[in-house]
Amino acid sequence: MLLFTIACCCGCPAWFGVPMATQYPVDAALPAEVRDLRLREDSRSTRTAKELEAQVRAAHWLSEDTFAGVYTTPNGKRVTVFGGTGFRFTPESDAEAEIGRLREQYALGTAKAVDTGVRGRYDRCAVGRADGGDVVVCTSVDHGSITTAVFTRLSLDDSAALLSELRTQIVTTQKG
Repeated sequence: MLLFTIACCCGCPAWFGVPMATQYPVDAALPAEVRDLRLREDSRSTRTAKELEAQVRAAHWLSEDTFAGVYTTPNGKRVTVFGGTGFRFTPESDAEAEIGRLREQYALGTAKAVDTGVRGRYDRCAVGRADGGDVVVCTSVDHGSITTAVFTRLSLDDSAALLSELRTQIVTTQKG
């Protein structure tokens, strides 16, 4: 009985509390490049980024900070990334809600859960259409941030992997 009490009193809070403590608070900053992607800073891309930041702020009004940027490759791939930082109590349902929020805008099909290998982080990806072409929309949500990206000319699996890499470079845990 003593072991059961100790497990319940210490184990349960640790199981749920560790992801929260390690994933929040965070900072976000867009790197100038990731792999062969380069952050575009022309007027059209800057305007798009500002519009996306405003949309993120409106959809996630408790966000502490927002970010958005447009990346391209020399061979024409485009990745538009946006998101926000701030504590999230239910990241799994927030990931579902973000895909739902973007479903109509991108004519998204059924979302696929992507295994992140990180407790407390939930990724979802769905194939859709934008500007007459196919896109993949992926979102990654944990207790400290939400990062969403729209990918052109990439498969769903490649998009999910690239979102994970982008997220790792954009979102960093604040040091004590």
